[in-house]
Amino acid sequence: MVAQGMLGLLLAGAATGTAHAATTTYYVSPYGSDSNSGTSPDQAWKSVGKVNGFAFPQGSTVAFQGQEWFSGCLVFNSTNVPVSSASTPFKVTSYGTGKATLKSTCTGEYSAAVTADAVSGFELNNLTLVNGTTTAAGVLLQNQKSATATKGLKVTGSDISGFATPSGSSSTFGGQIMVLGYAVNGNSGPLDDVQILNNKLHGSSVTSGAGPGIYGWGSGVNITNVRVAGNTVYNLGMAPQSTGAGLTGNGWDGAVIERNVVHDIGANVTSCGGASGIMTYTSNDVTIRHNEVYNVQPSPAYTAGCDWDGIDLDGGTTNSVVEYNYTHDNAGSGYLAYTSTASSRVWGPNTYRYNISENDDWANAQGGLFDVVPSAPKNALSIYGNTFFTNKDQSANKKAGASACFLFGYASGTWASGSQIKDNICHMANKGTYGKTGQMYYNPYGQTGMTLSNNLYYGTNTGGWRWSGTTYSDFAAWTAAGKETGAVWGDPLFTSPGLGGTCSWSPTSGTGPQPCPQAYTLKSGSPALQAGTAVSGNGGVDYYGTSIPGTPNIGADAG
Repeated sequence: MVAQGMLGLLLAGAATGTAHAATTTYYVSPYGSDSNSGTSPDQAWKSVGKVNGFAFPQGSTVAFQGQEWFSGCLVFNSTNVPVSSASTPFKVTSYGTGKATLKSTCTGEYSAAVTADAVSGFELNNLTLVNGTTTAAGVLLQNQKSATATKGLKVTGSDISGFATPSGSSSTFGGQIMVLGYAVNGNSGPLDDVQILNNKLHGSSVTSGAGPGIYGWGSGVNITNVRVAGNTVYNLGMAPQSTGAGLTGNGWDGAVIERNVVHDIGANVTSCGGASGIMTYTSNDVTIRHNEVYNVQPSPAYTAGCDWDGIDLDGGTTNSVVEYNYTHDNAGSGYLAYTSTASSRVWGPNTYRYNISENDDWANAQGGLFDVVPSAPKNALSIYGNTFFTNKDQSANKKAGASACFLFGYASGTWASGSQIKDNICHMANKGTYGKTGQMYYNPYGQTGMTLSNNLYYGTNTGGWRWSGTTYSDFAAWTAAGKETGAVWGDPLFTSPGLGGTCSWSPTSGTGPQPCPQAYTLKSGSPALQAGTAVSGNGGVDYYGTSIPGTPNIGADAG
């Protein structure tokens, strides 16, 4: 009798929505009824409203019928998920064949198709979310209620498109996935263990107004243990006055952004402080690796603005690494070190290593394939083992001149102790207004303090090396100036320079884009072979996954 009584209480709890530790799946179908129990496909509920109004037992799953459409906006918080735990996830997914589609109907500056607010163990998987009206966000992850971290948040295997800051709004809130440690009610609610994996985050066309794929915004660095991997992020044209990126990590502490492909970002942007492919800001301990970023650019043509960088460690980013990435055909720099102090966080120490850049800064939007701006870094900056190539004809660009390989700052200054630029290849075959290639270094303010060593330079009709008020017109003059030790001049003998192109790979595979582009492997006889210098703590392998010997090759093909 006691056992029967307990069973009755559990069943009653499932029927009334009382929270308990049982795990139950609740089904939703356009052919169901909100008067059903919801606990089997043939007893499915019908509406999003029913889901929002039900109090779910801990560890429940809400499953929408695959290949069917639903209207509304889902909200999960302590009212309808009164007990949540990262160890007993609360899941929202599809059932049957294919993905269910949720077309949003909510409006407002902080509206979202799916909101998870202070729900630990929240998992959204295998759904399609589309912006049906003027909804700002596809998914909103936040914590409006507590100073204790909401833990275990996942968005996986979903297709999320068309979300953006509503027209006329002065807010920056809007995009496919919002990850907020500074909640919309102003609460500094921490988030921990956030995983965004294997999604498609996009707009409908290159010039769509869709906002960032992921927009993270912390309070300090209170979004911890983040992994962003396997996502395809594209066709995010953004608004003209935008400062976001395809993937934006702000206020993150301990993050990995890996094996994503990001392309066709920022087509509508005309402002400075504009769009980037992948960007961090006021973040710590971020590793950005094995990503392909391309066509971050205005469309149909450059008119005004700046940035359109491939990968940017922006203001206040510390203890972070950019490695094994491939950027190409971006209107601005392939790689940007934006060295400003932000929110009292002094930029650096940070490292860029074993990356490949092909035909970046085609619009001369930033002036260099690798930019270090606006000032000399106050903590160490390391740039080593990278390959930079451009053969763009820039003579007809709106902005005069040709992109440099490296561009430094808007003022004089001394780089922090330990800063180094070593073992990089600058193959400059671009052509500017007067037929010359871009300079190897454009350092007109004479910044000093970095160690220059064993870099390889090559170009025809080169613009030389600009250092303070002097331009060293040829390699002999550069080496005689004593600015660098072990420098090398000569054709690096790449396998297929300029033909790296777009790689064919699936981010969800967990591999790639390597070995693409094989265009930048070194052929026999290359002057880069075994001409580098050892760098301590170098990560152990080069872009192609080859172990790095004691005396490395110069460039991303270091082994």
